[in-house]
Amino acid sequence: MKIDTTEISPFTDEKSVVVEEHDGIETRICMDTGFTTNSLYKVGSDKIEEFEATTAELIKNLRYTDEELGQYWYPTTVMFTHGMIYPEGGLTDWEWVFAPIVKLTEEEKKKYPIPGKKGEYYETRIATDMAERYGYRDFRAVCKRVGLAKEVVSE
Repeated sequence: MKIDTTEISPFTDEKSVVVEEHDGIETRICMDTGFTTNSLYKVGSDKIEEFEATTAELIKNLRYTDEELGQYWYPTTVMFTHGMIYPEGGLTDWEWVFAPIVKLTEEEKKKYPIPGKKGEYYETRIATDMAERYGYRDFRAVCKRVGLAKEVVSE
């Protein structure tokens, strides 16, 4: 996997885009805004229709067209072992949310049955009731909070 962190963001004009290439697909994420794109998200591609058919309305509505790349950018969602980062709100007042994953007590598990598996229950849940909120231009801060990014000192 090749990683490059020197790309200029189309949102901030800063060097804040991480570029990765894996299995022939190039992925970009702006660490300032949290918008992401990949080489499959070409304007006019069938992949756009597939992606948008299963994504949240807010993410679709915030889509940004990058004329230079000929690709669409979308706010990202990140799921990892101790939580989830996702955008939430309205078109003009959205924000980044970090919701931790919490372990359920035996009593709490009864509220979360696994569909189609009689007598089985989830062990954890995404605790949206404990969510932390960050401004829409503060994606780097939420990533630092959860340990997905660290402060970079310029030389």
